[in-house]
Amino acid sequence: MAVHIQAIKALAPADYLLIEREHALLENFLHDLRDACACSNLDKTADCKHCDHEMQTSCQGRLPSFLYYVIELAANHFEHEEAIMLSRPHVTESYEYFRIHQQAHVEIMRKLNILVDECFSLDNNHNPAEVYIRFYEQLSNIFNEHDQAFDDPFILSTKN
Repeated sequence: MAVHIQAIKALAPADYLLIEREHALLENFLHDLRDACACSNLDKTADCKHCDHEMQTSCQGRLPSFLYYVIELAANHFEHEEAIMLSRPHVTESYEYFRIHQQAHVEIMRKLNILVDECFSLDNNHNPAEVYIRFYEQLSNIFNEHDQAFDDPFILSTKN
């Protein structure tokens, strides 16, 4: 995200603060998700053998709220990002880059909803630590890919 951090500094001050705040929320969310299950942030293989039934149940029960929260964070961020894009003089809703970027947001939201559905379909036999690790990695990849493909080029374009 280093290129992304440098790129957002080219935005108007108010837009910069909004995007920075939302990116910080997403980063904090990812850290919280990674650390939510005591066993998922261990250096060794994720293993819940040391957790009692109540701890495992707690970890399993918290995952849906994490996923619903990231859906809310992402939806708000995408809405703000699209408004910032449309405030640029040359960008309209029919502008090809805007439509492609907006479609990428729709695709991310679809993937996030699939993760929620996946979460609810898991039975109690799944290792909560492994589930947290898998969802953390999937979400990190989704957001990093989006930053590299869309956010960085758009924000860099604001230097013109």
